[in-house]
Amino acid sequence: MHSQVIRTVLALFGLQAGLIVAQAAETIPVEKFFGIPAIRAPRLSPDGSKIAFLFPKDGRQALGLFDRATNDGRIVLESPDENITFFFWKGNERLVFGGDVNGSESLFIGATDLTGKKVQRLAESARETDMTAIHGDMGGLVSELREDPENIMMRGIFFGDIPMAGSMGANPILMNETPEVQRINLYNKSRSHLLSMHVEQEMGWGSVVSDHAGVLRLAERVQFKEFVWQLRNDNNGTFREIARFPIHGYAESWEPWTFSADNKTLWMISREEEDRGALYAYNTDTKQRGPALFVPPEGEIDDVITSYHGDKLLGVSYETDKEHFHWFDPTRAALQEKVERSFKGMTCRLTDSSADEQVYLVHVSSDRDPGSYYILDLKHPSLTPFKRIRPDIDPNKMQPMRPIAFAARDGLQLHGYLTLPAGGEGKQVPLIIHPHGGPFGIRDSWGFDPEVQFLASRGYAVLQVNYRGSGGYGRDFINKGRRQWGRAMQDDLTDAVKWAIAQGIADPKRVAIYGASYGGYATLAGVTMTPELYCCAVNYVGPSDLAITFKERGGDAGLTSRDFDPHAEWVGEKSEFLAETSPINFVERIRAPILNAYGKNDPRVDINHWYRLEEKLKKYNKTYSVIIEKNQGHGFGNESARIHFYKAMDDFFAKYLAPSAQ
Repeated sequence: MHSQVIRTVLALFGLQAGLIVAQAAETIPVEKFFGIPAIRAPRLSPDGSKIAFLFPKDGRQALGLFDRATNDGRIVLESPDENITFFFWKGNERLVFGGDVNGSESLFIGATDLTGKKVQRLAESARETDMTAIHGDMGGLVSELREDPENIMMRGIFFGDIPMAGSMGANPILMNETPEVQRINLYNKSRSHLLSMHVEQEMGWGSVVSDHAGVLRLAERVQFKEFVWQLRNDNNGTFREIARFPIHGYAESWEPWTFSADNKTLWMISREEEDRGALYAYNTDTKQRGPALFVPPEGEIDDVITSYHGDKLLGVSYETDKEHFHWFDPTRAALQEKVERSFKGMTCRLTDSSADEQVYLVHVSSDRDPGSYYILDLKHPSLTPFKRIRPDIDPNKMQPMRPIAFAARDGLQLHGYLTLPAGGEGKQVPLIIHPHGGPFGIRDSWGFDPEVQFLASRGYAVLQVNYRGSGGYGRDFINKGRRQWGRAMQDDLTDAVKWAIAQGIADPKRVAIYGASYGGYATLAGVTMTPELYCCAVNYVGPSDLAITFKERGGDAGLTSRDFDPHAEWVGEKSEFLAETSPINFVERIRAPILNAYGKNDPRVDINHWYRLEEKLKKYNKTYSVIIEKNQGHGFGNESARIHFYKAMDDFFAKYLAPSAQ
């Protein structure tokens, strides 16, 4: 259909892909940066006829549908008490969806028809009426089982008709229960047992991998301080060891990606020979790993791209200062090149396809553009606009993100990004250093960042640093951050600020620090350990006391101190060592006003981190303010809570950082 007709019809349903409308006001409202995006995570039905997507509805994410044949856009499902965060297709007429309840990271999973009238709740992990509260996230889902239109594969603790999804955590009621992996039918909720994950022979369980036939083939077992990889041929077979490696914690020796369509070849990233990892094919018949198929010249592989049915290895993407592709398949390489020619200077990624690979969704974005989705139809050659992610953001009013590099005090080369405010030449401007969360294995990347652009629009330069311990630079670089909270990792941030001052970019009297999670810790560490450096600070869900045990998620959830204690190995073990870099012990040093924000339901950084910190702030008569959201967790998922926080931040920096331009 002609693209103009599609644009007209899309507009009727609030799905317009129209031209950018320039902002009338000079100061862009907070809501335009931090409201729920107009569209998120669209996915094509297997036949390519429909697109499902997440969109904003009453402050939460709802599930919507666009029919390409009828140009009909409509809501499928909304949830009054849960925020839908992910979904996927099962056949052409059913969707599986899931999300979180009040920020507690308590997984629920359901299935619905395309009308939203036939809904099945398949699994849930925390309800006020339940006797349990098992916290979990997407890790409760083992496999979508794309080739099976009726079933999914989950791990969890199963009671009666409703499986309790997610990890066991530390709930005493469940300590004697046995986690399982089961196949669950979307229509009648019948379940097929695949694996009991009880501890045997002094071994716990890590991750599991299924093949395209729905057979649970590969299992990662935990034995003391080693990961033991085991393989079997069918669901009734016995797992047998094929490899074992010391547990690293963040850059493991093996990272299995997916089976090929023959269910014999396993594509994997291995760090056995390459510090930054390389792509290999592992033959599950011969139990042999072949030669490296691709070693990134810089950076690390972040995606292995296969055909829809897994019968072809198409390519990989890897990240240096920006994203790059390496293609094995010449047809896919030519298609990528053709798309990129249509959007020069933009990042283009084919995010989804129909089963016959004749229809694609294409995401096009840049550091200044939040991005748009396009429909690429190879049957009727066309590239049609579908939906802008944030239609109220004018890329022409955003600022470029520039990759930077400098040497830390010990000579280690560090990389990051600098975004300057509009106007002037970026000299002697107020600067906010913005450390990322994690901290280990996570990194800042080039692309549109609403926080960065929001702050730049207010007249501040924003400096992001991939300090030691960050991901993307190899295992050795991560290792340099081991047990360096408040030490060398913090020194890297300090050195970054001093670099910006020496370059003439930052006004030394107007430097602030803002971060979330570990970045919140780094904020508190900055104002207690280098109080002379910062004029103000914003701490968002940051830990204040390293002696308080952190609750683990994802792969860490199956580990015990008997096996491998991530907190001891990566933060520190001895109380004296932890006390030396716990901000709560040095509150009297603080000179700068601090804005703090915490979620009362936070399962990662307990609210007691704040309560104990506040006692000290009051004791030493420090200037601070706080936002506590009672129904939010580790970061504010609720739209109104999130906007409230950023408006408070806006006012806070306007008062204490004194921007030179608005």
